[in-house]
Amino acid sequence: MSDLQQAWGSVLTQLQMDMPRASFETWVLGTVALGLENDVLLVSTRNAYARDWLESRLTSTVQRLLVGILNRSVSVKFVVGDESPEEMETEAEEMDDPELNIEPVQWLDYDRIVQPHKQVVVKGYLRRLGMEIGPKAVWLYVGFHQAAWRVQDQNNPSGKPLHSREVMRFSALSNGAFWRLLKHAGIQDQLNGLVQRVDPQDARRFRRGRDGRPHRAPIRYQVFMTPRLTRADAIAVHLRLKALIEKHNSVSSALQELLAVEDVMEVLNPLDMKLPHAPMNTVMDMARLETGEKFSPEIERLAQELHRRIINCLGDIHIPHYFITETIHRYNLTPAQAWLITVARDMAFINARTGERRDVVTFKRGYQEMAELVGSNRYKTVQAWLNQQWASQQRGGNISRFLQEIELPDSKTYADLRVESMPRAFRVLLDEPLDADGSNKVDANGSHMADADGSISWTQMGALADANGSHMVDANGSDLNSFKHPLNTYKKNTSTTQHAQSRCAKAAEAVAPDFWKLELLLQQNDVHPKVQKELLEVQASVHAFVSWVLYVASPKSGNLSDPLGYAISRLREHPLREARGVFRQFADLPPSELLMLIDTTPTRAYELPTKFDHPLAHAWKKAMGSNNPRLPVVREILFGEGASE
Repeated sequence: MSDLQQAWGSVLTQLQMDMPRASFETWVLGTVALGLENDVLLVSTRNAYARDWLESRLTSTVQRLLVGILNRSVSVKFVVGDESPEEMETEAEEMDDPELNIEPVQWLDYDRIVQPHKQVVVKGYLRRLGMEIGPKAVWLYVGFHQAAWRVQDQNNPSGKPLHSREVMRFSALSNGAFWRLLKHAGIQDQLNGLVQRVDPQDARRFRRGRDGRPHRAPIRYQVFMTPRLTRADAIAVHLRLKALIEKHNSVSSALQELLAVEDVMEVLNPLDMKLPHAPMNTVMDMARLETGEKFSPEIERLAQELHRRIINCLGDIHIPHYFITETIHRYNLTPAQAWLITVARDMAFINARTGERRDVVTFKRGYQEMAELVGSNRYKTVQAWLNQQWASQQRGGNISRFLQEIELPDSKTYADLRVESMPRAFRVLLDEPLDADGSNKVDANGSHMADADGSISWTQMGALADANGSHMVDANGSDLNSFKHPLNTYKKNTSTTQHAQSRCAKAAEAVAPDFWKLELLLQQNDVHPKVQKELLEVQASVHAFVSWVLYVASPKSGNLSDPLGYAISRLREHPLREARGVFRQFADLPPSELLMLIDTTPTRAYELPTKFDHPLAHAWKKAMGSNNPRLPVVREILFGEGASE
């Protein structure tokens, strides 16, 4: 029976890692393995609701886990804890149907790829601790913390050997960076109280392998599952504890008074005093130091409760496995960039009960606060991350893919890049981007895209420009050239085409909007208000809308004749999916460039095309034909009736 309980404990550990915390605690926690007979494992549940839920959702998963643990095929039967053996036998007799072969179908691409239920869960206090130890140490701790969950065993406190790649997988670091940082003296000091190497740095331990020869023994590490306090918080708590001990002449009473403070953040307010010794890592260490030999289980319990209240005061941070193992590497994010995105997502809000999403986060002290959150005192580093035109100062990936600066609500001032501490608001991409293959290029609000390599389309550079879009101001006050629709920066003009192209460009600039906005497109085409509301609520992609309109206008669409209706129907079916092939590229163009392509294409067979030197001109002609009578309809849908000439 002990082996059976140990096996079931391993199953629970794995389920706890793979499931959302609320689901695990509601349905799985408290289940008990009753016995194993004829390769059927009976598992006791709290009630009939839990039994039905587990049967429908976890039976195959549990059976698969048990095969790996017990090395044999085992069936699982969930029963209510107070069911009698007679009821179980009667129910078994009624189950004469053969086994069912279930095939999951119609997954969303996002759920199939990201599997959002797979998350790393760490304490929100790491936001505070990260400001002290830096993002590299934070990610190392996340990797070790997740690995420690995998190897935990109640019957073997020392843990189990685990290959280093399992730790690296969730540390968001490359192989070289992982080992280099582990040996770095400064990082080792930051990880004190979080991850500590048991063996001396130069020690070499060996063990006899199966071949009879000596092999290097695994390097032993201790991982503190509950993080330590920051140095500043530890000093503040210890000074208050000392003052209350002098007041009550009792460590127990002092801890109880600190526990009675309603807002635990008040306990962390700094005091203008110094400790006579180095700060402690935990409240337990403080209580042990103050009591000496009088340290008791009751004091230990109170100290643990206070430490837990402090560590839990900022909730939990949920980081998808996919973000750590795929997104960070795909978009070339540095540890600091990845941690800033993680913190911004944690500051955002999703109400699981109502489905409300608040994806706008305000940093009251602007770039300065953002730099402090990643343990840096260089606000210009963060400023360069979010302003991709500062190419000479770029490091890492393009995080404007994940954080898009917007105007502050109710603000009458513009975002001055010279002021590092002015409040700034950002729309945070809460979901994982799936556009490695170019299939999904929509951001959190569907307003802009990134290319497959993460580079951004500059269709919304107007947000970074002055009110008239004429120029931007650098951090030192020098003017930068406008990046707002650089129409001719990459075109080769000749003496015969320059005048015609400049005239077309001016006409297009006068008619075309600065960037696509789905709400305006739906309104100008008199789409039903209910349909408008539906598409805007699901944050449908404006670029998907444009791509489908263009697709219907092409000969490839066959007999389709209603570009607007077809585009809306496809958007309602899948809000983010775009038309395939070159239609995505056409939709990614600034509106003025797309209008120029449309206007240079004849609508009648006998008309001559207008020469337009553009990188996509050949692809446009191949997709739309040498003449296309449907383009006036497209022009009217995308640019309004006033655009028709």
